[in-house]
Amino acid sequence: MAASEEAEPERHLLVYGDTRLPYVVLREDRPSGKIAINVEPDGTVQVLASAGASLAAIQKAVQSKARWISDNVVQAQERRSNVLKREYVSGEEIFYLGRRYQLKLIDTPKAERRTRLYRGSLEIFTETRDTDTIRVRIRAWHKFRAQQIFSNGIKEISEKLPWIDTPPKFELLEMQKRWGSCATDGILRLHPFLVRAPRDCIDHVLLHELCHLKEHNHSKAFYDLLDRYQPGWQPIKAKLDDWAEVLLNE
Repeated sequence: MAASEEAEPERHLLVYGDTRLPYVVLREDRPSGKIAINVEPDGTVQVLASAGASLAAIQKAVQSKARWISDNVVQAQERRSNVLKREYVSGEEIFYLGRRYQLKLIDTPKAERRTRLYRGSLEIFTETRDTDTIRVRIRAWHKFRAQQIFSNGIKEISEKLPWIDTPPKFELLEMQKRWGSCATDGILRLHPFLVRAPRDCIDHVLLHELCHLKEHNHSKAFYDLLDRYQPGWQPIKAKLDDWAEVLLNE
């Protein structure tokens, strides 16, 4: 999730004891003096500040939360280290809409191959057990489902938002650090593997990007929209952040 237009981030270093933690500063349209600090699921540190905030004020805010930042970076790194690389064999867990399904590979002739959800399993009828082939099949299935889920979700949420007359177009795009973005052309870009997340997390990302059609920034006005149309969204975002490493694991 990101604003439609972003300036080049400023890169700095937090020194906390023997630890050196890099962080980036993104300038946004937000009240002067309001500085937000986020530790992303991959352990990167992001600081959101107004265009007029001085570097000294930003560094002071970051230093005041040094312990919190360090602790959260360590936790993020530990979560990543505990995520095992997939082997794409029967018995592995596959995520879809926040539920865990057991992967089940079923031998079948090439002409009869298909993929389906059935009784708690994601069944792949396949003529090969080749890891790359199975991986491609699962990715394609997730993208197919993402097209359906996101299209319906955008339509349903758009009907509740007075600034939207026609649901916007969207594209699937695998982004390195975002679940979604809203470009100046009004087209939403959504990570296809968001479809692996729980529905409330999906709805949060969709609403986030749809709010950018009215407020192309992360200003107070933008967050007021989020609060109005999804009260209590913060724990939902936190849940999605916690799930990120598992959901994006390939």
